[in-house]
Amino acid sequence: MNDNPYYVPGIPEDETKDHIVIAEGLGGLVKCIAINTTETIRNICDIHKTSSSASCALGRFVTGSLLISESMKRPTDKQTTILRGSGPLGGITCVTEYGYKVRAYPLENDIPTEYYRPGKVNVSAAVGEGTLTVIRDIGLKEPYVGSTELISGEIAEDFTYYLAKSEQTPSIVSLGVLIEKGEVTHSGGLMIQLLPGAGEKEISYLEARAKEFPEISFLQQEGFTPAKILDLFMGDPDLKYLSGSPVSFECTCSKYRMSEGLIALGRKELEELVKDGEGIDTQCHFCNKSYHFTPEDIGELIGSC
Repeated sequence: MNDNPYYVPGIPEDETKDHIVIAEGLGGLVKCIAINTTETIRNICDIHKTSSSASCALGRFVTGSLLISESMKRPTDKQTTILRGSGPLGGITCVTEYGYKVRAYPLENDIPTEYYRPGKVNVSAAVGEGTLTVIRDIGLKEPYVGSTELISGEIAEDFTYYLAKSEQTPSIVSLGVLIEKGEVTHSGGLMIQLLPGAGEKEISYLEARAKEFPEISFLQQEGFTPAKILDLFMGDPDLKYLSGSPVSFECTCSKYRMSEGLIALGRKELEELVKDGEGIDTQCHFCNKSYHFTPEDIGELIGSC
């Protein structure tokens, strides 16, 4: 038996590694989720060489996407979240697979950084006005698609609005990314959701807890793990930890998958590439890995058109 009160089945042995924790509180009327995404976001930002503003937006969006993906239950389930905005960032595309494996890319990586105050990035200025779209392929006849307008561009509020408007799930979402000297040092998030049976008593309690709750990145600086963050937020002696899981960046690209994209160009385009004699280089948006196709490779693909 584990004597650690913050032990959660499924989390990494090293609790500083990226992971998610799911719990329930207030007598089973509230779902509670917290996540550490520091290494994952650092990896993604390093791949795309993002400026501080883009890193903050990317970190918040990927973390929020992971939080709302927790309902995926089958190995084949997949969620795509798409942010499109009028700001210099342009937007972000994020794909989350079963097991909290995630990949993402911004439309623009190197953008100016505005600050509300020293150390506090104005993410809204980078994002601008726009939309948040969620596409879930969870084994139904057709993928579920939900979309709402952005209400602030700060991303946490936008996920909260999306969940209430498109999925009718009252939620509290808090997201934080800390950048020091251009490097992501902390990234994480919290999501609290009302379950059937919850009423005004639970709503009032959660609103009061959220009002003065510290920023997630500050708590991470102080050594709080996801389980400890949930305990601090809920203040519920009967908080029940249900499960945990590692979180990681993972790209599923391959030369075969890239070839499927080339086949989609059609026979005529492929024949022109063969005549060119130099072949073509393709690049994965998510990990920036390049794949070269020789004229001979492309000739083989023509047979599949």
